[in-house]
Amino acid sequence: MRAVYILSFLFILFSLPVKGQDTIVLNGQPKWVKPLDIAGQVLFYEDRADEPLSFSEIKKQRFIAFTKAYRETEYSSRPLIIQWFKFVICNPSLSDTLDLRVGLSPHCFTRLYVDNRLKALSGAYEVKGKLALRQGLAAIVLPGSTIICYVRTEDRKAQFVPPEIKLQTPYLSLKGGYEGFNGDRYLFSMLSILCGCLLFISIFAIYQYYLYRDAAFIWYVSYTIASFLMGLFWLDIRMQLMLFTPFIRDLIFSVFTFLIPVLYALFIGKMLSLPTHFQKGWLIINILIGIAIFQMLAEFVQVRTGWFIFNKNYYGTVTSVWPTVMLNLVLLVLTAKSKEPVKWFLFGGLMSLLLLWFLPFTGITYKIPSHSRELFMIIIFIPAFFLLGLTIEAICFSFALSYRAKLVLIERNRMQASYALQLENALTKKTNELQLQSSISEAQKIKQVRTEFEQKIAETEMTALRAQMNPHFIFNCLNSIKLYTLENDSQTASEYLTIFSQLIRLVLENSQSEKVTLQKELETLRLYIKLEAMRFKNKVQYDINVDPAIDQQFTDVPPLLLQPYVENAIWHGLMHKKDGGNIKIDVTLPLEHLLHIEITDNGVGRELAAAYKSKSATRQKSFGLKMTSERIDIINQLYKMEADVRITDLKDAMNKAIGTKVTIQIPI
Repeated sequence: MRAVYILSFLFILFSLPVKGQDTIVLNGQPKWVKPLDIAGQVLFYEDRADEPLSFSEIKKQRFIAFTKAYRETEYSSRPLIIQWFKFVICNPSLSDTLDLRVGLSPHCFTRLYVDNRLKALSGAYEVKGKLALRQGLAAIVLPGSTIICYVRTEDRKAQFVPPEIKLQTPYLSLKGGYEGFNGDRYLFSMLSILCGCLLFISIFAIYQYYLYRDAAFIWYVSYTIASFLMGLFWLDIRMQLMLFTPFIRDLIFSVFTFLIPVLYALFIGKMLSLPTHFQKGWLIINILIGIAIFQMLAEFVQVRTGWFIFNKNYYGTVTSVWPTVMLNLVLLVLTAKSKEPVKWFLFGGLMSLLLLWFLPFTGITYKIPSHSRELFMIIIFIPAFFLLGLTIEAICFSFALSYRAKLVLIERNRMQASYALQLENALTKKTNELQLQSSISEAQKIKQVRTEFEQKIAETEMTALRAQMNPHFIFNCLNSIKLYTLENDSQTASEYLTIFSQLIRLVLENSQSEKVTLQKELETLRLYIKLEAMRFKNKVQYDINVDPAIDQQFTDVPPLLLQPYVENAIWHGLMHKKDGGNIKIDVTLPLEHLLHIEITDNGVGRELAAAYKSKSATRQKSFGLKMTSERIDIINQLYKMEADVRITDLKDAMNKAIGTKVTIQIPI
């Protein structure tokens, strides 16, 4: 028996791989009542290489005492914290096998190597070893043998937990796992309630968006759903429920921490119209949002691929929470300065989140007296405070949305009342307008009947005047024929009668029409002047000039409108001159729709003609001109025209009468 102990001692002595390392010697299966802390007998090495070292490479590295190494690596800022623990267990018993469990603090990934072989997996992200974290990593030591154990732990920087390492029996491991579950029951209940609140708020927000179609609800729903998933993530990590795949866990861990502040920043901006009221402040927010987006992309790429754009020693600086803190502070200031009625709900939510987020980092929570392990587990679990802040913030934001909906409803009711009043006023106005239009329509109808009646009267008067003018003109012509007959001038009488027949035919044709062409009117006037010139032995000369721009065939004028004025010029002006005189007729078109006619004679003038008291001429003048004046008035009334006649006495430099000018303007 003594030889066996000596051989065992020599085996242990020569099997020690590191000089000076204490071997954990256990003679048979221990009967511990509590786990054995082996930190003082463990060597430590932190893997700081850009690419994690393999197990064969790790064995070549120099390990140091664990307690000293921990103090040097506790505040590492690298993206991955990979630590190796090395210890030796000896079982000198020749009959009893050691069945031990290696207990560790929670880590993302944990691996146990025994005698150069991978024996067990564990960790929050290790699906294959999901139960090992509570039950411990199994280390079996056969009788009379020694094993060398290497434990590898891997953590994200933000999830780094101060390491501890213990040995325990299977019973203590199961007991510890049970006590761990039991001790986390309050924490589990709290996280579950908070997740349930966030889920309910998300569903309610989706329903509100369905009702109101407000763009602010889109950001709010996104924010609450992201918060709900973040809560499930921490519940999953803490309780090892394995709700998500490693990819989903990496996504939530690396992205949602930065995404949630971005979403509620956009929500607050929409609620308070920050881009409109605070353009410079919103520019700062956009810059901070851009930084947050860059951070989430950099962290997600690093977590999934291990690649980082900068030196990995600056990982903690690049992914720092300070830009997010600045984003919240700027939002807090702009929210307080806003004039929107809902701002205090948003301000209260932001303030609650910030206070609960930073409360654990002040150390105050660790000073809260706790007489139960259940409450203590809540106090030391920092994400619980952050999730509680998110939930309170979401509730405050829901109050803001509800209050905003109330304001919208009040404004809608006010607008409906105003619209109803406007409709009532419009209806009253429309009724009055209809009554007025009815009165106006009745008056217009009466006026129309009166106008039609007056038009009929004017047409009748026009017909009567034409009937009067034609016999008057014929009477004058017959007198001339009579004169030639008495003088036995048969040739002149025949010529006169031929011209007269042509004239009488035109007069009869024109007298049947309301308007005739300018060409016919001037032809009638030319025949008339020829007849009068023959009567006065060619003492009457005439000249008719028409502007070439006037189309005589398509320009209409009232019939026999010019003849009375020419007749008056002959009988009243030229008849009293011994040598006769000249009549000049000029027809121009000064405007597009205005015909300008001037009848000028070089007779004795109106004053001298009155002195001669020519009864025949006066009687004929007054009769013809009176009818023409009446015709012009009726034409203006009947055709809505503004025909105008002006008579001007022409005098020389000695103020002696040299003739008369008649100006006629006819709209066409």
